[in-house]
Amino acid sequence: MMKRCTHPLLAVFALLVTVLHALPGNAGEAGAPRVFEIELLVFQNLVVNDGGEVWPIDYSQWFETTGEEQAGTDTTTEKIDWLPEKAWRLTAERNALGRSSRYRPVAYFAWRQAVLDRSRATPVTLSGASDRHGRAYVDGAARVAVERYLHLYLDLQLHTPVDDRQSELLELEIPEFRLSENRRMRSGEIHYFDHPRFGVIALITPYEPPPQETAPVPQAAPAQLPATAPAAAR
Repeated sequence: MMKRCTHPLLAVFALLVTVLHALPGNAGEAGAPRVFEIELLVFQNLVVNDGGEVWPIDYSQWFETTGEEQAGTDTTTEKIDWLPEKAWRLTAERNALGRSSRYRPVAYFAWRQAVLDRSRATPVTLSGASDRHGRAYVDGAARVAVERYLHLYLDLQLHTPVDDRQSELLELEIPEFRLSENRRMRSGEIHYFDHPRFGVIALITPYEPPPQETAPVPQAAPAQLPATAPAAAR
């Protein structure tokens, strides 16, 4: 009776697995985290249409955090680089909203950071406060994580203008409207977060560092032949 020999097949399979893990793009968790550019365009809905929604009276629930939101090590942010306006990708959308009679751009947050998994990702604090007695502003936090997909967590508050008399009646400053949502995303896709009073257009793009220019290798000077001695006079 012929016996089946499985050991060589197992050896070939193990070799294939080793080679696949060594290929670029298949690095394990020990590899360096990927870097992304995150852009959030926040705009206010000027046409009030809450659709019959009832806003909560107990504002304390607005400040409660869930276990998932507390998954990060702390509330400090990873090292981030804020992007200059010339690097923004949603300027066409911002300009279109600025020309609309229904919407008004409120804030544009754009930064670059290394993105970790959900257990290690920490929120980035977003502060758009300006003249609190003049224009609306938004603040809050955003957290980005990556596993198989990108995950964006938003917790933003829209503050609308109040006059001096209203500010005196308020014992505590409280967010008027809150948007707390999370979304699974793919890089390069534009996503829209909706709220009756304001919205967010979000875009996450992989960061590709510019190629580093290598200094030209200095060319070796041509070898000098030894000078020949003059011929002896006859």
